[in-house]
Amino acid sequence: MAALHESVDGVVVRIRDVGESDRYLSVLTAEKGRISILSKGSHALRGPQISVSQLFTYGNFEYYRKGTTYILKGGSAIQPFYGLTADIDRLNLAAYLCELTCEVTDEGEEAGDMLRLLLNALHALSYDLRPQEQIKGAFELRAAVLSGYAPDLSGCAVCGRAESDPFYLDVMSGALICRDCWGRRQGGLHPTGAYADELREAEIVGILSPAVTAAIRFCAAAPLERLLSFELKEEADLAAFAKQAESYILSHIGHGFEALNFYHTMRRLKQP
Repeated sequence: MAALHESVDGVVVRIRDVGESDRYLSVLTAEKGRISILSKGSHALRGPQISVSQLFTYGNFEYYRKGTTYILKGGSAIQPFYGLTADIDRLNLAAYLCELTCEVTDEGEEAGDMLRLLLNALHALSYDLRPQEQIKGAFELRAAVLSGYAPDLSGCAVCGRAESDPFYLDVMSGALICRDCWGRRQGGLHPTGAYADELREAEIVGILSPAVTAAIRFCAAAPLERLLSFELKEEADLAAFAKQAESYILSHIGHGFEALNFYHTMRRLKQP
């Protein structure tokens, strides 16, 4: 019986070389989530599959099943994101976004929104459309929401106040705490209400200016096609936004990422 050929659009989020010439591709798709496809000959830089066997490539993948293995038959690149290779920081950040994507997606589970999120981020990085801190932070926050770690950003978890300068973000509970309720906690005056016990146990807390609070709220709820349509004019706010977004997703996942560490290391080396 002839092998059944299938095709799917997706982006290569991880590669693993096998032997001298073959490569396993982890491809994020909308319909099937992540799938693993064996690309024969691609590691040796030969064969018709080379164009769709590179990290970050968004393409159409034609494959067939042999036993329990998907084997690449052919394909075509839709968007290779060549601009990512123009700058080491873009390349390292893209690698981290793909590592994070692998962490929060599974095989066989629909991942349409996560695929769109990743493609939008890679596009913005490749063409240098927004500051890297903004792209990274927006991606991390929306990935947290899509993974079930959405914070409650409606207002103070203790008193319900909608605005505060600053707000405090209890990272693990995903709750905002207004200035007054936080002040009572710090002063030894225990607030009352449904969140009072959790507030006293908060260990990872971020301080959010009004601009950063607004940006985080936007990233959590905006349509994916408009996710980067916000601006943080103050450099301090942009840095704080990036810091809080990273802290939030890493705290919920429970570990760091090699590509993220390398990204930060290279950025520090560039500083005067």
